[in-house]
Amino acid sequence: MVASEFAKGHLAEVCLLPEDLDDWAKALELLAVGQPVRWMDDGRNPEIRITPEGPYISRGEVLNAIEVVVRDTAVSLTSVCVLVRLPDDWVDAQRLRLAQVRAAWPFGQG
Repeated sequence: MVASEFAKGHLAEVCLLPEDLDDWAKALELLAVGQPVRWMDDGRNPEIRITPEGPYISRGEVLNAIEVVVRDTAVSLTSVCVLVRLPDDWVDAQRLRLAQVRAAWPFGQG
């Protein structure tokens, strides 16, 4: 789900493959060192781009935020770009969630 005061969107269904999870693990490594990432950019699902660069300025204020772009070229042909403020431990929290997903992965692949 992506939401801001201006835009709100969600996807009813996303098809994740084991290699998508591997790619997300690699993306988290890049994000941990401040590099931008593109995830799920194969046209099968919405593409997610995360850019941890800045500074971003809003109403004359410098924001400590990342830019997230979601492009749904597979179904709705819609894209949205939002700035998101994340806690310092966000990458570590995502790594934990990834491990939980892999442990619960269907078809006995966990």
